[in-house]
Amino acid sequence: MPGDRVYAKEGMEFARAVTFFDAIFAFAVTLLITTVDDFSPQAWSSPAALWAANGPSLISFTISFLVVVSFWRANHRVVAEMTALNSRVITLNCVVMFGVVLIPFTTEALGKVGLPLSVAVYAAVIAVTAILHHLVQDQADRAQLVDRQRTPAQRRWDWISASVLPAVFLASIPVAYLVSPAAAEYCWISLVVLNPLVGRWAETRSRSADAGGPHAPTR
Repeated sequence: MPGDRVYAKEGMEFARAVTFFDAIFAFAVTLLITTVDDFSPQAWSSPAALWAANGPSLISFTISFLVVVSFWRANHRVVAEMTALNSRVITLNCVVMFGVVLIPFTTEALGKVGLPLSVAVYAAVIAVTAILHHLVQDQADRAQLVDRQRTPAQRRWDWISASVLPAVFLASIPVAYLVSPAAAEYCWISLVVLNPLVGRWAETRSRSADAGGPHAPTR
């Protein structure tokens, strides 16, 4: 982007931006616990009643806590590799933060409504936020704002690896409508296996492509 301002890692503007992003993650995690809010005497009359009143909300809270923390860890890793920020990357990361602060809202609907639409909205927010987050990394790399630039092949395979999470969440939307919202949530468990598996596979193919091996993708 012509005239795009660049803020060096050692400067105050870089530190202010990172502090702002970290604060949003912390705020989103804090808001998540407010989605578990049935404190009526009936709900706390017994463990069974407590689980009946707050169980779905606690499950949704746990899922969202893991998602937000995963986003923060990924964001922390990306920012740690940067030597500077520019206006475009900051703007893109602000859009990511918009998705992050929507997670508590969609989490409450997921835990209390339990309808296909609540699952669909939650899954869409997570999927779009994940795509935008990887776009931040991609743009920082293309703008040469990182310690070590990736090759074009590495960028392609990184996109393949990053597409697993949004693909699983988006695929769960028709499951919510055709089967049940609970079945859609069970689909998300597959990420425990798919994320590391595809990540290692994409990394292997990326190295092979850069070495001119037999798995090099063609344009």
